[in-house]
Amino acid sequence: MIFTDEHEQFRATVREVIDRHINPFADDWEAAGMFPAHELFPKLGAAGIFGLEYDPADGGQGADHSFTVVYGEEFGRCATGGVAMAVSVQTDMATPSLARFGSPELKERFLRPAIAGTAVAAIAVTEPDAGSDVAGLRTRAVRDGDEWGVDGQKVWCSNGRVADRGILM
Repeated sequence: MIFTDEHEQFRATVREVIDRHINPFADDWEAAGMFPAHELFPKLGAAGIFGLEYDPADGGQGADHSFTVVYGEEFGRCATGGVAMAVSVQTDMATPSLARFGSPELKERFLRPAIAGTAVAAIAVTEPDAGSDVAGLRTRAVRDGDEWGVDGQKVWCSNGRVADRGILM
């Protein structure tokens, strides 16, 4: 794959963020079993790490997929897998469906803060009988007059301990 100067500049930015804001604290965060997501995520948002391929009208960068490849390569340098996974939940699990299918109001209220890093997103998939097999999920949205309710059960919510908002599947 051939990367442009712009891709390499982004690589340097991501590497600096990891070297300055993640790796020096990795051992302490791992020992604590927690990291300060609400302090870290705004720094990642300011660096343009969230919303790489999302529409600029929604706060994204509108970048090509090679930027996502660069992000993935560099995040492999994280000294803590937990942080790398939490960031991946934000970038690759909890926000894509909202970016693609969300109404303008939902994008403004939920997607834009996730891209900025001012909100931590979670995703709830895992169920008692289906695990994470999305084809076997039983949770449903149920209309009750003018309101919607949820009928089902989740046993795990990725980023759930620190999330401000979540996507329920």
